[in-house]
Parts: sequence; structure tokens; C-alpha cells
Amino acid sequence: MSESMSDIDIEGQEDKITSPPDTVQIVLSKETRKLRKKKQFLSDDDYPASPKKTPTNTNKKVASKVVPTSPESPPEKENITITPQHDAEQQETFVETSIKTPHKKRLSDFLLMSKEKTENDSDMDEVDTDDLLNELEQLPRLRKTLTSQKKKKTKRASSSSYAKPSLVKKQQIPRYDPKLVSQLSHEYPDSYWQFYADRYAMMDAINAHNPVKALPFDMSDQGAITSMTLSADGTLLATFSNVGAIKIWDVMDDFQLLRKIRDHVEPQIDEFYCGQFLEGGLLVSGGKLKDRHRWSAEDGDNHILPCPLKIFRIETCERVTVLEGHMEEILCIKAVNFKGQRYLISTSQDGYIIKWHMNEDWTELLDSVRMRDGLTCMAFTISFVPNTGNKYFIAACDEHLRLYDFENAVLLQTFEDIYSSYCDCGKFIHWVDDDQQETSVIDEMEKRVEELSVVENEEGKQSNDSKTTDEEAASFAWFISRGAEMCDVSDGVSSKPNTCTLHKLIYPTEVGGQFKLETVKKYMHEDYHSNSWLVKITSNGRYILAPTIYGQIFVFNIASGKVTAVIKEHEDIEVRDVIFHPYKPLLFSCGDDGYVKVYTYDDDNGNDKNSDENDDDEEEAMSL
Repeated sequence: MSESMSDIDIEGQEDKITSPPDTVQIVLSKETRKLRKKKQFLSDDDYPASPKKTPTNTNKKVASKVVPTSPESPPEKENITITPQHDAEQQETFVETSIKTPHKKRLSDFLLMSKEKTENDSDMDEVDTDDLLNELEQLPRLRKTLTSQKKKKTKRASSSSYAKPSLVKKQQIPRYDPKLVSQLSHEYPDSYWQFYADRYAMMDAINAHNPVKALPFDMSDQGAITSMTLSADGTLLATFSNVGAIKIWDVMDDFQLLRKIRDHVEPQIDEFYCGQFLEGGLLVSGGKLKDRHRWSAEDGDNHILPCPLKIFRIETCERVTVLEGHMEEILCIKAVNFKGQRYLISTSQDGYIIKWHMNEDWTELLDSVRMRDGLTCMAFTISFVPNTGNKYFIAACDEHLRLYDFENAVLLQTFEDIYSSYCDCGKFIHWVDDDQQETSVIDEMEKRVEELSVVENEEGKQSNDSKTTDEEAASFAWFISRGAEMCDVSDGVSSKPNTCTLHKLIYPTEVGGQFKLETVKKYMHEDYHSNSWLVKITSNGRYILAPTIYGQIFVFNIASGKVTAVIKEHEDIEVRDVIFHPYKPLLFSCGDDGYVKVYTYDDDNGNDKNSDENDDDEEEAMSL
């Protein structure tokens, strides 16, 4: 499968999908049933005016006062807190706190001493050079790269007044341990391979013999729709728009609009780029927050503000939690379960990846930390490495792919120069038509654990017949990526064609080993143009679906590399996101034209394959 769980954004979640009892009535999730009780969703006019905020005292200032001192003692600084009072006499009262620093000789003192000694002692032979050397050794070291240090810290200093996640303390980079990773994988198994082509009623063939058509549903918004996500049970679809709206659609009931979520207590301008359903009827989202009263000539838009993650309760459309830490727009959000604990992980254009440790009901932040990578990189998407217990993930950063240790929040490896401009999407998939893959990755992980158990039980002794090469014993996973190329010909035109790439990530076989990323195949076409950012690809394990900047979706066969179909239902503008439904023959796409398109098979007899003719498969799929 496509990283099907990534396509519908339910990586690492533990909730079970409820199953329908028969072909007539589908047992929906608790959240969906609540939403269906009210067909009329809350509109903007239903919300009362926001209460006026009580003005707070923001006139506190901190002043610095220099106390005159003698030449033998350094100056003493006093931090004075000035609190304005109504009484004029009280305004002159200060609370003073002295901060004394130990005396250090300054360079000017040594130069003055040297000058006086030279004037008094004309004979240079009387100067004791050993004394001079000893005095020079006591001089403070000069900062040679002061300018460069200030330049590097400029961006981070701008966020000093803003609540920032803590940085991971400098520590030794942990080594990969195959045995520990295998144990972690079996103790906390992921669910990435539940849905893919050839299983249930998922759309598994898109070609001339199996064409698709758009269904006549009116799903739109007043601005560009940048991304979508499905609920864990596949019954709800959420769309995120740059006009500050999140819409919830009923997948099982003709895609009726159930809710329109806005942050009615936010005084600034919201734009939503991404999000994900959470357990308990919640939804987390992120994007861009802009100052309503300030204009940025450099950006040609309202001035950007620090951009928080926001968690909403779907039933009431109210905001329940705000997570502050990013300084620029948020590009990707994932919900992760790691060692029984709940986390969110987010990426941003500010160059940081942040791990948020949440409580059991996702409403309270316990701790947050930035990934330690020694640099800032703009990560567009992240995808967790299969069968590692969510310990490792790959981020599409700048023009590279970077491998991180999620547990220790540290960068492990960088696979450089995947694309000439930037790589903005990467996902793990289950390639169903791989002839070389005799067993699944899960089987290989189990085989590896058995081999390690044999080694442990026999105290490291193993017969020659049971020995395997590193390549044979190695576990691996398939990974797809896409990116943009440098426009070296003209504006928007590159000499290099846009491509999607199939990679093979080979896991280490020994303690301290390195991951290997091999390029298996590239997918391109002379009419495939996708030089735009925030464009996501998807896969069902047999095809790669790649949107373009001209409203098309190219369908590449992973095995043959050929284009089997080109879907064109959007206007001649960027298509931003495309996802498969996990157990129904449905496909979704959204774009800058403000529309969501729903596709299914085009049956010659006029009977859509979207009907409930595969109820047995659907019931089995939902039971998972």
C-alpha cells in the first residue's frame, strides 16, 4: 500500500475501525453518529460575538543603570524594575537588584601599563619579556568571527520573546541496534500495511480498461484547498483551506457537509494548510497566521506571525488547545504513538521539526522538543520508517531526504541532492507488484528476529548452513518521493524534467550500521510539469498518482514506469493533494481552484463500482 495510513494520515494510531453489520446499514464511528444527529452545521452567524478581553498591565519595563566605579573595579550593573503607579511619588520608587561580576583585566589596562613602562624605562634590555608573556596569556581571547556569529543567530534571536520548545541537550548520537528495533517493532507494531491494492475494495487499477470518472458532488470552498485527510474509520473527510476554514464531509452519505470549523476567538487571519483527525472527536490543524493590521512589502501579503498548532473539538467546532512554538507557516502534522505515549510532530517553514508530547486525550501539552540537527531545514512532509516501532522517520527537507531518530530527537543521516531545488513529498509504500520481493517486509522482520534469537540462544554460535549474507538478512522498505527542479531556463521552466522517484531503504544489519537509500526507478513524462511547492503524491502500492500545476493527475505504473492514465477535472491550476480511500473504490483530489473532486470507476452499464457490491470486503476492512 501506499503508505495508506500516511495517505489518510493515521500513522501510529491505535483505534480500531468499526465494521458494518450488514449491507444495508453501516455501523459508523461514534464521532460520525454525533455529527449526523444535526444535519444543519454551525454557520459563522451562529457564534456570539467574542467577549472583550480585559486590558492587562503591559507597562512594566526593565531599565539598566550603570554605577560609577573606580578604575580598579569593574562597573556594576543594576537591573531596575519600574512599575508605573497612579501616585507620582510612587513612580520614582524602584526595586533594585545588584548583579556583580568578577573583576577581569581589560585589554586597554594592559596597553596603558605597557605604555607607562616604556616611557619610564628607555632601556629595552630592562624589560622582562617573560613577565609580558605571562600578562598576555591572561588577556581574554578575541572573538574572531563575531560578525558571522551574529548573522547565524539573527533568526533565532527574533523568537526569543516567544515561547519556544526546549532543545535537546548535546549528546552522543545513538547507534542503530537491529535487535532492539525488532523488539520495539513487535511490542508496538505499526499498521501501515492494512490497506493497499488487491485488498478489500480499494481502487486497484487505473488504466484504459479501468477508467475513472468524477462524481457529481459539490465540494468546494472560497479559497485554495491545500490538503485533505480521512478519519481513521474512513467515514469523514476533512479539507483545509487558506481562507481559514476546515470543512468536515460525510463520506458515507453523499458527501454532505457536516461541519465548518473556524477559530472564532482568533483576532488575526488564519490560513490552514494541513491537519489530522485525533481520537476523541478532535482534529489538529496548522498553517499560517497573519497580522490583520500590518502589511509586508517583502512578502506582498499581511505580515506573518508565529504560527501555532490548533486542536478543535469537531462536534462543537470549538478550539480546545493551542500549541505555540513555530515562527512561520506549518507544513505538515502527524499524530504518533510511541512506546504507549501520544505525540504530535510538526514541520514548518521556520526550519524546525518539533515533537509535542501530549496527554491521553490530546488536550494538554506535557513537553515539546526540537529535533537536533545542527542546522535549520524546511521539511515539507515526514513519513515513519515501517516496522521500527515509530522510532525513525524520513523528512523531505530542502533538496534532500533526512533520516531522524524520533525517540532521541536527533538527525542520523542525510541523503543528499535528491532534487535540484527541493524535495517536498516522501512516503513509504507497500509495492504489491515487486517480483524481487518474495516476502513482505513484516515477514523479513520476523525472520530477522528469529535469527537474532538463535544467535542469542546459542551464545553467538551458528552453523554455516544457517548463515545468510547481509543483503539477504537485511530488512528494507519502499519509499517514493517527488520534488521541484531549479528553474534555470526561465521563470517556472527548468532544463531538468520533473520526476517522481522510487527508492529502496535498506536497514542496517549490525549495531552501529548505516541505512542505505538506493534509487530504483524514476517516473517522468514530457507533459508532466509540477514545479510548485506543497504538492503531495500518493500510491496504492501499484500506481503513483502525481498532480501537476495544470490541473492534471498523472498515473504512473510503479512496475513498468509507464503513464497509464491522466485525470483532468480541475482547472488549469495546481492540484495540491490526492488520496485513496482505504477500503472503497474512491479517489479524492483538491487544488487551488477551491474544489474537491471525487472519482470512482466508470462502469459502461452506468452502475458505479462505488456501490455496495463488495460488502464482505468492506465489512472485513472496517473490522480492522
